[in-house]
Amino acid sequence: MKKALCGLCLLLTAALLWASAAGEITYPAGPGQMGYDAVVISKNVSVRPSQNANAKAVTRLNYGQRFAAMPLGNGWCEVYLSETEGMAGYALEDYLLVNPAFITLEESTPVYAWQARNAKRVGLLATGETYPIIRTEGSWMLISLRGAAGWIVRPNGDPTGTAGMRTSDVLKRAEQYLLSTNPWVEDERLTSEKLKDFYSFAEFDAASGEWKVTFDSRRGTSIVLFVNDATGEVRDDEPVNG
Repeated sequence: MKKALCGLCLLLTAALLWASAAGEITYPAGPGQMGYDAVVISKNVSVRPSQNANAKAVTRLNYGQRFAAMPLGNGWCEVYLSETEGMAGYALEDYLLVNPAFITLEESTPVYAWQARNAKRVGLLATGETYPIIRTEGSWMLISLRGAAGWIVRPNGDPTGTAGMRTSDVLKRAEQYLLSTNPWVEDERLTSEKLKDFYSFAEFDAASGEWKVTFDSRRGTSIVLFVNDATGEVRDDEPVNG
C-alpha cells in the first residue's frame, strides 16, 4: 500500500513538473496616437529632460508602471505619461519593454533560473498575476519579475509565441534596409536626414512571425516593409501614394 502511494505521489509530482503553464496571453497592441504601450521592467527608471544619462531626472517610474513610449533607435525612448500634457522626457530603453506582450496566470506556476525543468526553481507565481513577457525560446517563456527575470514553461495555447526582436531594433533594421535601397520618395532621394521627418511604426503579427513597419511621410506617402522576427531579414512592398 505504501509503495502504491509513493508511486502515485511520484507520478503526480512528475505531472506537475512537466505541465505547461496555464495562462492567457495579451499580445502587443501595436502603435497608438503617441507611440507604443510600454512597461518598466527594472526596479525604477529615470525620465530625463534630454538624451543624457547625467541629466537631472524630472520623474521616476517604478516597476510595472505603464505609459506610452516611442523608441528613437539610439537606446532612448520618448516618454508620454498623459494624453494631454505632451512628452514628459526621455528614458533608456534597456529598463523598459516597448510594445510588450503579457501573460495572466490561470494557476500557480513555478519559475526556473534557466530553460530546464531540472533547473533551480526561483519562485512560485500566484494565480491571477500578470507579468510582461520578455521573449520566448522554444517551449519556454522569459518573464519580467520585479527587476529580475525567470523562465516558465510556455502555455500550450500559445502556438505562435511572441516577438523576439525589440521594436527599436526592428525599426532600426528597417531604416537601414530602406536607406540601402537609395529610394526616390516624392521626387527626391530619401536620406537619413529626411527620414527623420517620417513617422515610423512597427506592428508584430504573431501568426506570420513578421513585423510590419510603416514609414509615413505625413504628406500622403507611406512605405511598408516586413521584417522576419526570427531571422531579421527585410522584404519590401511598393510605396502607396495617397
